[in-house]
Amino acid sequence: MSERTADPDQRAVLDLPDGASAAVLGAPGTGKTSTAVALIADRVRSGRLLPEEALLIAPRRTQAARLRDRLLLEVGRPVSGPMARTAASLAFDVARRSAIADGRPAPVLLAGAEQDRLLADLLEDPRTTWPDTLGPEVRATRAFRSELRELAARATERGAGPEGIRRLGEQRDRPAWTAAGRFLEEYLEVLQSTHPDGYDSTELVALAAAAIDRGEAGEVAGRLRLVVVDDLQDATASTVGLLAALAARGCAVVALGDPDVAADTFRGGEPDLLGRFGERLGLPGAHRLRLGTVHRQPESLRGFVRGVTERIGTALAGTQRTATAVEPGGEPVLAVEATGPGELAQRIAHLLRARHLEHDVPFADQAVIVRSGAQVEPLARALEIAGVPAVTTDAAATGPGERAPRALLQVVALALGLQPLTPEAATELVTGPCCGLDRLALRRLRLSLRVEELGGGGARSAGELLVDALGAPERLATIPNGRRAARLAETMAAVRAADGAGASAEELLWLVWEASGLAGPWRERALAEGVASAEANRDLDGVVALFAAAARAAERAPLDPAAVFVSGQLAADVAEDSLAPRGAREGVLVTTPVGAAGLEFDTVVVAGLQDGVWPNLRPRGSLLGPADLAAALDGREARSADERRAVLSDELRLFALAASRARRRLVLAAVANDDEAPSVLLGLADGPAPDALAAPPNALRPLVGHLRRALVAGDDAGRGDAAAALARLDEAEVPGAAPEQWWGLAPPTTTAPLQPDPDEAVPVSPSKLERFEESPLDWFAERVGGGEALLSSAVGTMLHWVMETAAEPDEAAMLAALEGRWRELDFEAAWIAARERRLADRMVGAIARYLARSAAEGWALVGGETRFEFREGRALARGSIDRLEQDAAGALRVVDLKTGSGRVARKDLPEHAQLGVYQLALASGAVPDVPAAPPSAGAALLYVRMTTQQPFDWLAQDALDESRAGELRRRLREAAEGMAGASFEGAVEPQLRHGQSPFKPWLLRVPEVCGG
Repeated sequence: MSERTADPDQRAVLDLPDGASAAVLGAPGTGKTSTAVALIADRVRSGRLLPEEALLIAPRRTQAARLRDRLLLEVGRPVSGPMARTAASLAFDVARRSAIADGRPAPVLLAGAEQDRLLADLLEDPRTTWPDTLGPEVRATRAFRSELRELAARATERGAGPEGIRRLGEQRDRPAWTAAGRFLEEYLEVLQSTHPDGYDSTELVALAAAAIDRGEAGEVAGRLRLVVVDDLQDATASTVGLLAALAARGCAVVALGDPDVAADTFRGGEPDLLGRFGERLGLPGAHRLRLGTVHRQPESLRGFVRGVTERIGTALAGTQRTATAVEPGGEPVLAVEATGPGELAQRIAHLLRARHLEHDVPFADQAVIVRSGAQVEPLARALEIAGVPAVTTDAAATGPGERAPRALLQVVALALGLQPLTPEAATELVTGPCCGLDRLALRRLRLSLRVEELGGGGARSAGELLVDALGAPERLATIPNGRRAARLAETMAAVRAADGAGASAEELLWLVWEASGLAGPWRERALAEGVASAEANRDLDGVVALFAAAARAAERAPLDPAAVFVSGQLAADVAEDSLAPRGAREGVLVTTPVGAAGLEFDTVVVAGLQDGVWPNLRPRGSLLGPADLAAALDGREARSADERRAVLSDELRLFALAASRARRRLVLAAVANDDEAPSVLLGLADGPAPDALAAPPNALRPLVGHLRRALVAGDDAGRGDAAAALARLDEAEVPGAAPEQWWGLAPPTTTAPLQPDPDEAVPVSPSKLERFEESPLDWFAERVGGGEALLSSAVGTMLHWVMETAAEPDEAAMLAALEGRWRELDFEAAWIAARERRLADRMVGAIARYLARSAAEGWALVGGETRFEFREGRALARGSIDRLEQDAAGALRVVDLKTGSGRVARKDLPEHAQLGVYQLALASGAVPDVPAAPPSAGAALLYVRMTTQQPFDWLAQDALDESRAGELRRRLREAAEGMAGASFEGAVEPQLRHGQSPFKPWLLRVPEVCGG
């Protein structure tokens, strides 16, 4: 903004006399920030001030960085230092210079993450007595520590230390304050011993204000003649104290803001500061100005924001709400509803793409704003999956809890023994980025370790063997699938050696990073497009931030061992505010209202407007009451009487801040289903947005699928258009557009039958006969693909062995037998092992009860796991009978143990193929040591996985008669011919979806692809 483009209200601010202070009110979009920049630039360009004599203060570091660059361009001349800072940055400079002048050590800024870790450690100490309402579970939460830090900050801003908090707690009968005061006394003692020169940002600002009051402003603050404050409504009491100290020494202060969009009230921000500007800063003669013209938004959006702010208390202001828009008309505010988060992300993505494709709005000029930081990353990733590039400014996205930095930290921590190397940790390590095994490779590695172990006579589980191998790299030398795991084990050994030689945390992390070989692949993916690119950018940002944090730690405490930093990072609940550079990538910004402050976009989607989420009317500071403490120290009444109204005002301020970022289009979005309801804020929209799911796709992958479907199922005209469109996409090399890439059109690789020799026997398993009859295609896929090796199958095999080897129905002995072999099973997590063991123990009890009842009824064991085979035409029926029993009259019955959760319907028992083939084997004389056609008592399924109070479930099949035996023989012959054939049929997807098949398909078949 220049003098020529300034409106009359902005011109009035620029024309303030030298040395004059002022409070400037302005609604969103009236040009407050532009006026602040223009005021300083005008004073410097005109020669009324030197660059070093003016400073712009912003409430947040990111805003200060943007304003610093704008000021440099506006001033158009070299400057000796930053012309835009945060209050904490200025305070640090003042405090540092004051300490140096006095011969004291320079102060060190104590990061929030460091404070949080120290508080967490001290809160585990039981010496401080807390009220019963603040028990150990409450004190262990991050929310409690956050409130504790806020309580200390509010007291520090007002010159009251822990003793003041404790005394006020006793006076006001607030036992939580009394306990917090005692605890903070201990905290400061420990802090003095561990970080003697460490101060948090609130303490630094207080130190700086005191130094200025003593005449020790220093070179930077001492030269200031004009301080311009942007967004004063977000300033805390400590910032007000710093400004008051500067004003007292003759520095003019011009503050701009709007209490209706205050975003930091829960951190001590005071929305009424602009209304009490002269009083709070000791400037009774300060001017009071208003910006009355909205330049950002047309009248439709301006009217919407005004409607929101009119629901908020005035905070001793209110005249800014009368501002009017320059541009008439404008687009309506639209609402988007979806049945779930995934669908909501799809609808938002469609809208953003439409804005980009149909209106030429860059993705970087669009934003999605959510209520809290926890919602940012999931929504950003969902948008990436939906084909919309998304970026975030969330510090947690590069914190130690993210995938890439956590992987590096875990390698070091496990190598140094800072965390136990359990089977679960070893599995996470080898499947993480630093080793990169997928689930199949992990299974092969564990199997190879087990085979070698069993060959040597050992009985350790695969998890234990993996732990042993990572601790001794040479252990993997003889394992054919262990090359990558061996490299990781060697890296861990190198980390131990380097740590023994005194290497820093940064050096150990760099050793792991270089050994991982991830730099090249991640760089290539980051420079590409799509979801993988976004993930690689996030990973690289996290790694850079981790190394920056390690470097800072080495500077602050060069004598600390690497273990201190690594343990602290892994234990951190709060991500550090990193200054490390992040990947420059254009995309839709997904952020919170605070992250969007100071920015504007063509299109803004305000998402997550759920009832109870936004507005969130839960009282703030309900554990310790930091706001009540601040009110008590200020001599004001606590706002508890109108707490709900005050919280609603804060929530509406955040909503107004988010909505006011839009220049052209504003969209409100929420989920609506049986479990979640939209909040009242969604109802403020003018109407619904067009249904994105009913519109043609506007992303390449869905568009290709849509066109391919139209080509198959559309009318003649539609098919022609679809074919032409696919041809254009194929020319642009869009994946899936070329017919050569359509699997459904590919010719068979072979038409030869599986077993061409008509005289060759075809193996038929009794348990697979019905599977083939239900779907030959799925039977073939399982045979070729190997099926799915389930954990329950391994447990079932062991239970079959327990029943086979049980000499007596002694449950204790059977449980002991199970215990003796349980370690042979391979579980991916301890909780899975515990769950399966509880279930297995119950099934052993059911087996024992069956055996006891069987013996009491006079049944004797004839054979267990008895193998048989017989020919029937081309079919070679081959299997194993779990249990063969004989009664006193000599009749035999087959018992088939079932440990799964599925059940056969009683009406289907007469035709049950597996039991029928077992009986047919007995009748054919195919069972060893049993004469042909013995007296038969039928067969039964014994279910031992029970969800009721019954000991077990018994489903019996009558003895075979000639008719059923003949039918079974026919089924075997037909199945053998089919299994030996060249083609296999199966139902297509719609039939499966509508429940026309009783089995779970091994493959899903889509008619448009399979031709069904």
